[in-house]
Amino acid sequence: MEEKEMNKLISLELKRNSLRSYHTAALISALCLLALLYLFAAMPKLDGTETGLDMFMTYRSLIGITNIIGMVIFAVLSAVMSARFIVEEYAGKRAVLLFSYPVAHRSIISSKIGMVFFYTAAAMFLCGVIVYGIFFATESMLPLCAEPLSAETIVYSLFSLICYSLLAGIMGIIALWFGFGRHSVTVTIVAAVIIAVISCQIMAVTMTSPAASLLFLAAGGIIAVIVIKNLIDQVEKMEV
Repeated sequence: MEEKEMNKLISLELKRNSLRSYHTAALISALCLLALLYLFAAMPKLDGTETGLDMFMTYRSLIGITNIIGMVIFAVLSAVMSARFIVEEYAGKRAVLLFSYPVAHRSIISSKIGMVFFYTAAAMFLCGVIVYGIFFATESMLPLCAEPLSAETIVYSLFSLICYSLLAGIMGIIALWFGFGRHSVTVTIVAAVIIAVISCQIMAVTMTSPAASLLFLAAGGIIAVIVIKNLIDQVEKMEV
């Protein structure tokens, strides 16, 4: 019953809030990621004498770099959505309207977090599928990468994309915690940028390792659960 109520609330949130601008942002992000992917793949051919280009010569490295950049972009997008749909709505007089709904306060905040998280993860995944679909299609005909394209590479790209898409959504939730506590849109967005940049520095070292991706995802998931519980507690203790 609770799951049905949650799905209904998320559906209502999607109907109440226009996401057209975020669709546009996601599409632009996909085009930028596709352009960067081709640029990275072509770099060893553009200047064969340049050293330090080994990381652009395998599909796993190309996928890892692209996913990391995509994760940063969509984590920031998630923070922007959270700032608008959650931080702003629970600040000042707008909170009075939310607390007047005949629905449990925890259900409302949970549905808002769920909407932002699922939108972020789904948007990054769909954009990634489009980007890699186009890239691998052209690679099968006119390859830029020296490594042969295989089914294993395609499966790995999907696995990695799923992990990084979920991580983007998780980072958005963590950034929300910082912004919600201070009732600040700016803090939410800045926190997302800082979290994403720090995570990139760490994950860049192990970006081609499936085990490392799962480890980061598990750790991020645990932190997100703790953060969501704390956000729910904050909302239930709010007075308007």
